[in-house]
Order: sequence, then structure tokens, then C-alpha cells
Amino acid sequence: MSVLLDEPERATASPHLTLLRAVEQFTRTLREGGATLARTVDCSRATLAIIRTLDLRGPLPVSEIAQVLRVDISVASRQVSLMVDDGFVERIVDADDRRVRTIALTAAGRRRTREIEHALEARVRDVFAAWSPAEVDAATTVLHRLAAAIDAAEHPHA
Repeated sequence: MSVLLDEPERATASPHLTLLRAVEQFTRTLREGGATLARTVDCSRATLAIIRTLDLRGPLPVSEIAQVLRVDISVASRQVSLMVDDGFVERIVDADDRRVRTIALTAAGRRRTREIEHALEARVRDVFAAWSPAEVDAATTVLHRLAAAIDAAEHPHA
């Protein structure tokens, strides 16, 4: 693991800049971990993200998938089309407004979700094996608070 700041830099850097550097390193690490997990379960990171989103939130229109993943709707739409072709999701026509299509997991998508969740849980359990339950809880609390603060700053009226 690389060091964020060497000792002289840490002494002169503001706490906020030090936090920013830690978040940047954490983000890079998560991105790399996501790529490793995607390879482990033999799917793209985008497929992994969409499957997990639909599993957590239920069926959604492509526009909401794009919003949750913070990507352009055209990017989400292309990925959803590939996932339809792979049989992981299906487009369902809204009964009240036939122009609206909702994306839902298929039986194959739900099986894939379980495979992904098992692989993810095993990986996280291995990574944090030396941590106590209290340390895991404390980290979870800090990460939720960090995400909420950044989200509030990025989307102040949401």
C-alpha cells in the first residue's frame, strides 16, 4: 500500500487536503477492486453495477439507472441493451404509459446477482478478516457519513 503523504508533507498539509488525498486513494483502490471482482465473476464492471443496483432497488427505468450510477443515459442504455442480449435483464412496458420501459432482472439475472453477492461477500470477509466487528461498524459509519457529505455538496437541492 502506498503512503498518501510522507511525514514532512503531512505536517504541513491541511487536514482537508489530507482527507481529499485519502479519498482519492480509496476511490482508486475501489475501482481496482471492482475490476478484480468483475473478472472474478466474469462480467463487466458496468454489468456488475447495474445488476447490483436492480437487486437493491428493484425494477427501474434506464434514466434512473443512469442517475444512480451517475453516467449518461446513453451509456446506461447501451449497457442495458447488452444485458438484455445476455438474458440478465428484460424491458417491461409500463401498463399506465406504454412509452415507459422499466428494466428488471430476469431469473438468470437474479442467479447472477447471487453469484456476485457471494463473491463480493467472500472478498470483503477476506480483506477485513483482521478487523473486529466494532472496527467494521465504525468504518461503515464513517463511510456513510463521508458519502452523505459529498453527495450533499454535489447535489445540494436533492
